[in-house]
Amino acid sequence: MLKLKRKTYFFLILFLIIITFSIYLFLYENNPVSNYYNNFSNSFFKLEKLKLDGRVRSNKTKILSSLSIELNSPILNVNLEKIKKNILSVPWIKSAKVSRRLPNEIHIFIEEYEPAVIWEYKNEVLILDKDGYHIEKIQKKDSYADLFFIYGNEADLNLSNFLNALDDYPSLRGRIDYATFIGKRRWDLYFKEGVLIKLPMGDVNDALLELDQHLKDYNLIEKGHKKIDLRIKGEISTDRIFKRS
Repeated sequence: MLKLKRKTYFFLILFLIIITFSIYLFLYENNPVSNYYNNFSNSFFKLEKLKLDGRVRSNKTKILSSLSIELNSPILNVNLEKIKKNILSVPWIKSAKVSRRLPNEIHIFIEEYEPAVIWEYKNEVLILDKDGYHIEKIQKKDSYADLFFIYGNEADLNLSNFLNALDDYPSLRGRIDYATFIGKRRWDLYFKEGVLIKLPMGDVNDALLELDQHLKDYNLIEKGHKKIDLRIKGEISTDRIFKRS
């Protein structure tokens, strides 16, 4: 019985010592144990490598300068969320993942916006994605000649549905030189052959289907038609008379 009491007292005292020591470590940051641990971790877990994946069009120099971290600094002190926030402020960056790879590497994976069109409006030239997001303002558009060109007030706000409709008609899209959003209401298409296509307001799917069929069935462009008007639903008119048979 006496031995049992002694064991109980021993474990109780040991428990109190552990609790007291833990409180000491928690409350006093500059205690010797904490200092030893911090010094050890800071000397062993140093940032020596920075790996960046996924970059194609974004500016590498701007990304690295946005990080605000230094090599050989303690890797455990690096604020990953702050790095991610800073990276997302760089043009072209759509999303970012930042992680530690102990003992000495920070890995950054980025996803960039996909350019869809060049929008020229009020003496500014911007690269937009398919949803109309403003990726970057540019000075020269020559290096993006392969992209679709659009003009007009609020063309960016009305781009997504328009491009989605055109995706169903690749033969039409391939002939378009540029498109203009007219009066904040509807689109005009300008074909490479010098033909103007006037589309209706709202959903343009039916109009594009009708246009595609007429171009294939009646060879309107080959026969010299320079203006095709589809603004009235279910009707098509041109600057010349054409036969339907």
